[in-house]
Amino acid sequence: MNRLKSMFIGIYPMLAMGIAGYGIYRMTQYGFDMGWLGATLTTMPVMVFIGRIMMFKNTARTSAHFPMITLAAIVGLGLAIADFFHSSMAQAEALIAAISGFVTYMAYNFWFSKLGRSRNPQLQQGSALPSFSAIDASGEEFTSDSLIGKPAVLIFFRGNWCPLCMAQIKEVAAQYRELAKHGVTVALISPQPEKNTQELAARFDVPFLFLTDRENRAARTLGIEMKNGLPAGMEMLGYDKDTVLPTVIVTDAAGRILYLDETNNYRIRPEPEEYIKVLDAHLQSV
Repeated sequence: MNRLKSMFIGIYPMLAMGIAGYGIYRMTQYGFDMGWLGATLTTMPVMVFIGRIMMFKNTARTSAHFPMITLAAIVGLGLAIADFFHSSMAQAEALIAAISGFVTYMAYNFWFSKLGRSRNPQLQQGSALPSFSAIDASGEEFTSDSLIGKPAVLIFFRGNWCPLCMAQIKEVAAQYRELAKHGVTVALISPQPEKNTQELAARFDVPFLFLTDRENRAARTLGIEMKNGLPAGMEMLGYDKDTVLPTVIVTDAAGRILYLDETNNYRIRPEPEEYIKVLDAHLQSV
């Protein structure tokens, strides 16, 4: 299933932009056309939104199902259907484009965005974090046992290629002073190439642990590996086809899991304030 999703996300943006672009071209060249307006509405709003996320990388989360964009897509499909049946100028390709845009948008929204997670026996709130190892930014081996003695926030992210991951890290980096007050060690862990992790460490310049999970060993140990999760074509940038499910884990000084976020929608990530509150409550109770 992940392999199919990987191919889908490699094709969908090009299809959606093609439909929107051609719809705009038709209306600018031949005048207003309700059918092509409808086709454009099934694709352009989501492409503009995703384009903004990709360009600015400042959005760490979205709504679960894009209610306004979904409404625009429904209206667009309705316009195309109405135009096809009631306009003497109707053309079948506008309706076909609208149906294609609508179906693929709904697939993106309700199928692709879901990660398909099930109950993970390796990670349970209140249980000890399983031991794992990774590579730090200087190329040295890091073991999770070294976190014992202080609370820790571990963020498993897919890689520098993921704009939502970058926005999530930016949010956490902005809170580093608040986290430092709690004596927290923050570890950012990804299966991406080590040079990418080193670039990330240089970019943010905060006292966090920037770790590379070689061959997804840590993710596999923790039950959060995502086989064939990389979007098609990203291998050309040096990334492996297997990636990690976005996950946030907070542990106490004894290595027990205080907080766990295993999102089932790649567009939804927890806000740092959420687990800072958990740390506050824990520190007040000890």
